[in-house]
Amino acid sequence: MKHILGSCVLAGLFLFCACDDTLDTKVTWQIGDSDTWRVPELAQGVLYKAYNGIANRPDCFDNNFLDCATDNAVTNLRSSSVYKLNMGGMTAFNNPIGNWSNAYNMLNYVNSFLENGLTDQVQYNRTDPEVDKQIKLRLEGESYFLRAWWHFELLKMYGGKAKNGKALGIPLADHFISQDEAAQNGEFLRPTYQATVDFIVNDLDNAIELLPNVYQGDDLEFGNTQIGRATKAAAAVLKSRVLLYSASPAMQDDDVTKITGMGQFEILNPTVYQAKWEAVAKEINKILGMEGFGTYVPVTASSIADVQTESSDYAFRKYFNSNLLEGLHFPPFYYGSARATPSHNLVKAFYAKNGYPATDVRSGVDLSDPDFDLTQLYAVLDNRFALNVYYHSATFGDSGQPLDMSEGGKDSPSFSENATRTGYYLAKFVSKKSAMLNPIQTLNSVHYNPLLRKSEVLLNFAEAANEAWGNPMVKAEGCLYSAYEILKTIRSQAGGINFDLYLDEMAQSKDSFRKLIQNERRLEFTFENHRYFDMRRWVLPLNEEVEGVAVTRKEDGTFSFKVQKVEQRKYEVKNYFMPLPYAELEKNKNLMNNQGWE
Repeated sequence: MKHILGSCVLAGLFLFCACDDTLDTKVTWQIGDSDTWRVPELAQGVLYKAYNGIANRPDCFDNNFLDCATDNAVTNLRSSSVYKLNMGGMTAFNNPIGNWSNAYNMLNYVNSFLENGLTDQVQYNRTDPEVDKQIKLRLEGESYFLRAWWHFELLKMYGGKAKNGKALGIPLADHFISQDEAAQNGEFLRPTYQATVDFIVNDLDNAIELLPNVYQGDDLEFGNTQIGRATKAAAAVLKSRVLLYSASPAMQDDDVTKITGMGQFEILNPTVYQAKWEAVAKEINKILGMEGFGTYVPVTASSIADVQTESSDYAFRKYFNSNLLEGLHFPPFYYGSARATPSHNLVKAFYAKNGYPATDVRSGVDLSDPDFDLTQLYAVLDNRFALNVYYHSATFGDSGQPLDMSEGGKDSPSFSENATRTGYYLAKFVSKKSAMLNPIQTLNSVHYNPLLRKSEVLLNFAEAANEAWGNPMVKAEGCLYSAYEILKTIRSQAGGINFDLYLDEMAQSKDSFRKLIQNERRLEFTFENHRYFDMRRWVLPLNEEVEGVAVTRKEDGTFSFKVQKVEQRKYEVKNYFMPLPYAELEKNKNLMNNQGWE
């Protein structure tokens, strides 16, 4: 199994041999900046810094999933950043999930490499000038990809509308910023949101041009040993995501779309709005025509934990071989902390195997009945449910034992204060090795964190196409698919929904199909940290009550279920955008903050 670049470190931790065209013998603390750009290992180490800044694990928000800041899940750690976010803890002075300083540090590493690591002074192959040139072209492509990555990490956090109604991006780092230049804060301004997108897309286009399709074979520079680096496919998937965000309603000027309340917005200029979606759909369609795209590959339990073979769907991923994620999210009975637990809201978002929503009586269940046995619901939900959620009576991993969330049960709050608050446990990303954390002999598991998946481009196109042409059944001229065809494929292959009358019903209008697409994204990317940003860019209600279920064992040994409120989120309209760091605004009076945070 290949898992290169899981944890690269700077080279140069040992002595260098002295010779005419290399360094004199020096130890690490004697190496200066000029030396860095003469030794290829040290030069690449600067670029590796920007790779290593990308989180290995999906639970990377203070050791938690960002889904816990949405209606998908809750956290039981009330001191965590995502809980503070839920409870209105974001202020003009404190952003619990802010990434401003870290991202700009990463951008400085990338720009430093672009300016110094590709010159004739540093040679990555001393014996073959042509190979040296090819390596430098690849490294240049990686640099453009990483610069785009970190700019977009900032943009999806801090991009938003200013008080004047203009959609703004983030200050661009298009070169290495020295300490002296950084002190001239008044020169750093926020370009428009679209200008920021254009800059990122240009970097990604350069990356696509320069990067290899894949790393394979035995070549030391372009073979299997380099798997984990950026490729054309990685840059293409990221480009589709950046474009999708750029057309979203929250990211348009107020004369195009205007947020009118929690979960509400108006389209004031439908011509401009639709034209943006059409342009985005056409660009994403080009990506679907690239080599390796256009085929949907479902996520499976064995493609993200206990992995033996890497999924062909991964365009860019991180790898880790440990039990850290299990320690945080296993049930307490299995020595975990159950930090993130799915909500009943998420459970209700799944479909029955006949294609109808769990909340629709045509699914075969009636959730309006307060005495309804939820085990009947769990039995009819589509295949994606068990991939994501452990429920009462489900067998936990390879333990052979059912989970018991009833009062007094081994997996209930009466067993441990860290037990589930919702009546569910996390299934996605955790190992099936139930003895993973056994203190007598702990185990590890190979995990992948799929940061960019090729299948995402299909959903990105479906969303853009539905908005662009107003009819999900339409396959526009030159396009490979209709939005309808994509959703039909995904629901069939991922959910096991084959006879899909509900899909046809929802395809009768753009508005109903939009809701279907949004929900499919919710299910497809559960616990992959997409939903928080999807909710913000689509102005979906952030403050919905989060539900769980209480399970009671009856005298006859059967169970009853009661849906109950677990958490009331305290988001406000201004939380569709984030405040820029207060310290930056104080240093630079020319920076314009987002709406609601002035």
